[in-house]
Amino acid sequence: MEKITLTLTNAQGMHARPASLLTKLVKDFQSEIYFYKNDIDNKKYQPKSILSVMSVGAMKGDKLTFVAEGSDEKEAIKAIKEFIEGGCGE
Repeated sequence: MEKITLTLTNAQGMHARPASLLTKLVKDFQSEIYFYKNDIDNKKYQPKSILSVMSVGAMKGDKLTFVAEGSDEKEAIKAIKEFIEGGCGE
């Protein structure tokens, strides 16, 4: 299991475009991937589902904890880290 907590830095948060890009980024990983918002939310969100990602309502400054479990978990977490730290494609 790989786990990382990242702070959302893009100005508009996780709106439709970055949510779509995140979903496209993770869809081909074999690992089970999920995330939590702000470490206090007990709800798991599925980044392979755009509806799940958009339902988070993540805004600039929110902390998102991503967890990946499976054969390509390290690669998945690395790709997610680069995506979030790079401003979510914006």
